[in-house]
Amino acid sequence: MPLLTRFRQTALALAMGWISTAALAQDRAPTEPVTSLDAPLLYQLLIGELELQRGELSTAYQLLLDGARRTGDEGLFRRCVSIALQARAGSEALTAVKAWRAALPDSQEARQTQVQLHAALTQWGEMIEPWMAWMDAAPLAQQRAALESLPRLLRARAGDGLDLLGPSLTALRDDEAETPWRRSLAASTLAQLALMAGNTPLATNQLHDALRDAPQNALPRWQAVELMRHQPSVENLVLEGLDDAELRLAYARGLARDSRTAEALPQFQRLAELQPQQAPHHYAVASLSLDLKQPSDALAAADRYLQRLSNEDGHARIAAHLLRAQALEQLGRTSDATLALDAAEAADDGSRQADIAYRRASLDLRAGRLPAARARIQALPARDDAGVERRLLLETQLLREAGDWRTAHALLTRMLEGQGSEPSAALLYEQAMTAEHLGQHELMERQLRALIDRDPKHAHAYNALGYSLADRNQRLDEARTLIERAIELGGHEPFLIDSLGWVAYREGHLDDAERLLRQAWRGRPDAEIVAHLAEVLWHRGQRDEAQALLTQAAQREPKHPALQALRKKLGLR
Repeated sequence: MPLLTRFRQTALALAMGWISTAALAQDRAPTEPVTSLDAPLLYQLLIGELELQRGELSTAYQLLLDGARRTGDEGLFRRCVSIALQARAGSEALTAVKAWRAALPDSQEARQTQVQLHAALTQWGEMIEPWMAWMDAAPLAQQRAALESLPRLLRARAGDGLDLLGPSLTALRDDEAETPWRRSLAASTLAQLALMAGNTPLATNQLHDALRDAPQNALPRWQAVELMRHQPSVENLVLEGLDDAELRLAYARGLARDSRTAEALPQFQRLAELQPQQAPHHYAVASLSLDLKQPSDALAAADRYLQRLSNEDGHARIAAHLLRAQALEQLGRTSDATLALDAAEAADDGSRQADIAYRRASLDLRAGRLPAARARIQALPARDDAGVERRLLLETQLLREAGDWRTAHALLTRMLEGQGSEPSAALLYEQAMTAEHLGQHELMERQLRALIDRDPKHAHAYNALGYSLADRNQRLDEARTLIERAIELGGHEPFLIDSLGWVAYREGHLDDAERLLRQAWRGRPDAEIVAHLAEVLWHRGQRDEAQALLTQAAQREPKHPALQALRKKLGLR
């Protein structure tokens, strides 16, 4: 082959490779048609590549950027940015990306790249224009992803996002010359920055502003799903948009995330009606129904879930059989529950061995065979320290269900003593809970404070300590401070709200106590929450309602110690 022909083919291959890069990477054609490649341009691109291989980055950059401008190819612009970054030349990288945007003004990749460059160079004011241009043209899913990327863009920078980007975004949001849509997007971005900074009142105001400027903007309603755990008032923004099945799913997941089981269940039930072929909806209905002690509904949903799975969905089918086993156990159908566990075990590859063993142990416990139940758990293999810890936690959970708090506490104590000066946080918390049930309040408080010192954001450690003080009617100011800190960290979960309601009751604030306990009960009608609410109602003279609540709860959990203790305290049969 003649040398010149070979040279031309090499240049053409290199050039076409550059031109096709963007289309392949983005799964789309270049935004605009590429200028035809004449021989001089092909040689120029080849020389640029050869200069790059020689390490002459500046020359390669200039040659390829000129070629990118002439062809309008995203792959070449991307290559120029990469070369500039390789040379640690931020200014040249920005020059390339601005040329990219000038040549292809609708390129979302160019806008996104410019945002990233300005952030890397800490040019916060300059970042706003490409950010808003990108958000303006992006579909909802990409807008949500962009907001989620803000912590990565800002994480390593001094100050928080509100200080860095807030002034420019606020000016844009308040600019009457801007379109309502862009003002709304600016407000949504400010809301995200406020949420990152923990400023929930500001985040709430910005979401309302975003919807005021552009009621059709769905983004603020999605943001409200995350914010509602800390600021319940924004939940109404979500409720107004539930015609969108995807938003309803996000809302249902948010309720489940926040342990608001009784409120999450109807949302998933509605989704299962709207999208009956979506197997995960039926799984959620089954799981939540089990949590609410509604085994018949759980069994029906687990069957529907199983019917929608293919034979290849091995792990999902195991999960379905485990759901069925638990529902059948709650119904007292132990033989059928055993068959369901047999089916799960037959399909298991070892990944759910512990779950299957625990469910079998639970059946042993129901039959009064606690030693056999413990033996099943003790026989589980443990390849490392994490496996040993998990096995112990399963055994102590079994002992708690059996009411044998003393043995559970002894096991945890021995395990912790063997861990020396760096005990497991999970074991420390569990030991504190068993100590509380055994009346060892000083040990419980010492362990929980040690856990808080180690992890200042451990919401449930704050809550457990605050609730224990309130339950014993001691140091109520401190108890309230601890529980309010738990809510600040963990959100408005029912058990945290229940603790705050119980403090209010101990303080004699019965109106607040009833309001808070009803809120907790609506989210999760757990037996202990019911007992607290019933006691408050009883002391407010609402005794018929208190008895009705206790009767309903006893039908689900007739042997629950909190219900039995309260009925005895109130002189009820």
